Amino acid sequence: MHDIDMGQEGPILLRYKNKAKQNIQSGNKWTHLPSDILEMIMKRLKLIDYLGIQAVCSTWRAAITRAIANKHCHPLPELPLVFLTPRNKHVLPDMFFSLNTEQVCSLRRNNTLLERHHQCHGTVGGWMILSANLILGAKTIFFLNPVTNDVVMVPSPLYLPSESPIPKRSELRMGKMVASCSPKCEDCVVVGRFTDYAHIAYFRVHSDKSWTMIEAQEDTGYILEFEIFDDKLYVITNKLNDDMLVYDLQDSSDDPPKLKVLGQIPLIWPLHNLSRHDNQILVNGNVFYYLTRGQASEELLLIYLYHNFVFEAGNIGYMNIIKHYVRPPQITKCEVFKLDTGNDNKWVKLDHLGDRVIFLGLYNSLVMSRAALNSMEELVTENIVYFAGYSPCPKNPWLSTRLGKLCLTDNTIRYISLEQFGNKIDAIPYWFVPSPW
Repeated sequence: MHDIDMGQEGPILLRYKNKAKQNIQSGNKWTHLPSDILEMIMKRLKLIDYLGIQAVCSTWRAAITRAIANKHCHPLPELPLVFLTPRNKHVLPDMFFSLNTEQVCSLRRNNTLLERHHQCHGTVGGWMILSANLILGAKTIFFLNPVTNDVVMVPSPLYLPSESPIPKRSELRMGKMVASCSPKCEDCVVVGRFTDYAHIAYFRVHSDKSWTMIEAQEDTGYILEFEIFDDKLYVITNKLNDDMLVYDLQDSSDDPPKLKVLGQIPLIWPLHNLSRHDNQILVNGNVFYYLTRGQASEELLLIYLYHNFVFEAGNIGYMNIIKHYVRPPQITKCEVFKLDTGNDNKWVKLDHLGDRVIFLGLYNSLVMSRAALNSMEELVTENIVYFAGYSPCPKNPWLSTRLGKLCLTDNTIRYISLEQFGNKIDAIPYWFVPSPW
């Protein structure tokens, strides 16, 4: 298992560096390349080599520093990595999984906050949204860019005001979190859903002093999925008529933003069904919901991922609860819809993804351009949806983490093995695109 180090030297960098040393020794002006030529070289490098050429000489280091500061010279875009956070950190460390190589590398922890027990709540761009334990059980929430090691701190929403309507607030924890953009942007907003699935809160990173709470109403049900799009918060709940709830985050008042109902989301068909054998329940046609912004945040997509599973049931009153999975969720099909804001906010089904490649995850989802990705052709063929899920499965914990890809054209599904070096990985997966910005 290899350590992943964003500053390590790749093969292209080594060739440049060795050539530079030879030319310096022979009196050549290799280190004084015109800036436009150097930028042409940088645009043809992967991120790991792009950052590594800083080690060649002071001139190249200054060019990289300027490129990062001005954001005008980007490395080749690549497939996102899968950031894996094992449930038992005493057995396995945090890892990155590469779709290109189908290999796992451990994360080199070069940040003191990561030395503490931490939890990942989501990602945005090249940033992870994390929380870490501090003294006396307190927690801190922060954005971390593992490429540059930059940190942006965020006040914890766990210390809620005394008038907060949340019961037993000391027992609540923050679950999934999303952000509108990089935390370095002045208008960055971060939104988090609490673990009761009934409350969400948002915070303007550079202007707010405390979090603003949004309560789910009795008639809106539990919060299943949410995303920030066009300065609004879109929310899907388990309400029977499947309304899309929208909150305007640009509301400048101190009160929580007013709720707007944006009509119904597309119907699920066929409806899921259950069958029971002894204490095992077979579920067919259940659905995972995903909301994600399109490339450059210009569109909002809603994705249904259908799946079947078998679980051993436990009982609470008249309800069946999942005691544990006998067979973890198996994906069966996928449907993709786009919000048409110019047509009464209707959802339009996409039978073909065009240039899009979609990456679905429990804590974050991404949309990237096929044409722009510097990857093997078989990894970015037409109509491909990658999925990364986690379903706790005590009997077979190595089946808890499910990674695979689905082709919308013929509905074929390929699961990707995460077994490396004889170890079976029981970890929560997150999609992550390393970036110096």
